[in-house]
Amino acid sequence: MQLNPVAYAERKSILPKNIFLASIYIIILIIIITAIISFVSAYRITHPSKLETPQISSNIAPNYKNISFYTGDAEEKINGWYFPSGTSKTSVLLVHGYGKNRLQFDEDTFKLISRLTNEGLNVLTIDLRGSGNSAGSMSTFGRNETQDVLSSIKYLKQQGTDKIILIGFSTGASSCLSAAAESPYKDSIIGVIGDSPYSIVDNYIDYAINSSSIISDTPARHAVDFFIKKLTKVSNDMDIIPKLPLLTQIPLLLIDGFQQDIPASDNTRLLYEMYYRKNPANANYWNSGAPEYCQSFSHNPEKYMDKVAEFIRVCIKDSNRKK
Repeated sequence: MQLNPVAYAERKSILPKNIFLASIYIIILIIIITAIISFVSAYRITHPSKLETPQISSNIAPNYKNISFYTGDAEEKINGWYFPSGTSKTSVLLVHGYGKNRLQFDEDTFKLISRLTNEGLNVLTIDLRGSGNSAGSMSTFGRNETQDVLSSIKYLKQQGTDKIILIGFSTGASSCLSAAAESPYKDSIIGVIGDSPYSIVDNYIDYAINSSSIISDTPARHAVDFFIKKLTKVSNDMDIIPKLPLLTQIPLLLIDGFQQDIPASDNTRLLYEMYYRKNPANANYWNSGAPEYCQSFSHNPEKYMDKVAEFIRVCIKDSNRKK
């Protein structure tokens, strides 16, 4: 029997192609997962849990009244407390930092408020938008917050305040500096106390990411930064350094401590040095030696309050002399 030869075509291996496609799918999956994690991290950073303002009793706080007013283009409601001091027409505005509320140092904040009212000063302390009992849910690291400070200054002027001192903490300090530079009531602002402000907003966003994001030490942290800026519409316009020329007529007291691992302290010192070059007579700086960020008051409350009270007295004296 004769057998016909059978021709066999060589079968090409599809393994390399499968490996290539699998690699593409894995890369796409990694990108999607990274994007999701980055967005979630950015959302959590820009929407910190609200610290509800506690109920307080008269035995731990000076006499006060609840106040509210509207701020921003959306007319969102700001809530706060106003602590009057007799018939004084000089008021202090306290502005909390990221993730806090009108009581920056919890109930210990009343020590500072009492000291200020005993100095003959009215005190207004507010919950910024997205904080405490005020409207909103987002922190914008100074964009919306600056408008809230401007609205607070307007509120104080409407209540008959002649002279205003701004005291801000962390992002609240930067918001106070921005508001002082932009306010139509600049002539009424006789001093600004900035406790641990940022000089460049990107530096604070880096700090927030490093403190909060699970991918802060990876290249994907840039994706978190991207989403934060998209959510908050933060831009370099919020940097404080370019605004210093608009502040040269306002006395500043800049406060920080010693922080080994974050650039916040260097930011405050940098602002002081740059402001000092423009107006050394109005430039004041105190390093409290506090080991943690924005903890100068908690580190040494009595010395902190003495420094603040002394600065305010000089501001009032200089203001009276200029009249």
